[in-house]
Amino acid sequence: MQVNSVASAAQSTAVSSSAKTASPAVNALDAAQFMQILMAQLTHQNPLEPMDNNEMMSQFSQLNSLQELRDIHSAMDKVSVSNQTAYLSSLIGKKVKFNRPDGKPMEGVVDGVIADKDAPQILIGDERVDLSDVLEIKGQ
Repeated sequence: MQVNSVASAAQSTAVSSSAKTASPAVNALDAAQFMQILMAQLTHQNPLEPMDNNEMMSQFSQLNSLQELRDIHSAMDKVSVSNQTAYLSSLIGKKVKFNRPDGKPMEGVVDGVIADKDAPQILIGDERVDLSDVLEIKGQ
C-alpha cells in the first residue's frame, strides 16, 4: 500500500467525505481511511519522539467501538422498520383518518401494507399513506 504524507491522506479523506453527504455517519472515518492515516503518522513520526503505544491502542479501541455502534444502529433500524410493518399490518380492515399530501384530511379503510424498507406505508384505495400522516384509527 502506498502511503502519502499526512496532509495528502487528510485531503483525500476530506474529498471522499465531502462527496458523500447522504448521512452524518458517512462523514466519519472508516477503517481503511483510519489505517491509511495511522500508517502515514507512523511513517513520518519523529524517531526521537515515537507515537505512544497507549495512544495507538486507544485509537484502535475507539475505531472498534465506532464500528460496533454502527452495526447496532443498523440492526436497530431494521427492527424498527419490522415493527412498523407489523403494526401497519394490524390496521388492515380498520377505518383511518389521514392527511393527504395537499393537507386535506380524508377517511378510508386500510386495504393493505407496502413493506418498503425505508418507510412502510398503508394502502387506502389507491392512496399510499405514511404512518405519520394517520390522524385517527377506528375499529370496524
